[in-house]
Amino acid sequence: METNKLLTRENHLTDELHVITYKMHKGLKLEYTEVFYLDYDVDEYTGLINRNKTSKHYTKSQVDRNIKALKNAYHIAKGAASPSEIINFRDKYQISASMLSIILGFSKNTISNIENEGVTSLPTGRLIKMCLDNKAIIFKYIQLCDDLDSRKKEEISRRLMEEIK
Repeated sequence: METNKLLTRENHLTDELHVITYKMHKGLKLEYTEVFYLDYDVDEYTGLINRNKTSKHYTKSQVDRNIKALKNAYHIAKGAASPSEIINFRDKYQISASMLSIILGFSKNTISNIENEGVTSLPTGRLIKMCLDNKAIIFKYIQLCDDLDSRKKEEISRRLMEEIK
């Protein structure tokens, strides 16, 4: 994972840090990667900086990324496909992200966006997971897809069916 550089309150460059974090939410133990940087501790009542102690601090971008990561972990725990599952499936069957989006009836870049940013909705993630886990479902989606010509349908179906046999 690429390490971003951030400026501390004294304008010194520091590394963005990554740590696996566990949270309980609605009875589920969620695991996700939290991003932050270390800087001097600040007393929230007086505003005084303690130069002997560091603590976690977050930029707005890091807060947004952490919220997305937690939301994605929740969706996966509730049955959505993870970005890595989608990537592995596409690689295994040589299906582009835009092609998988079209097959499933999404806009052209939906799968690519999910792979980069995580699942945006639980129903979408669950539908994708069902298709990845059950080749008969995705096979049916391929046959019903009007945006693929018969040659492309046959080619993708053949790659999927080789695995089933």
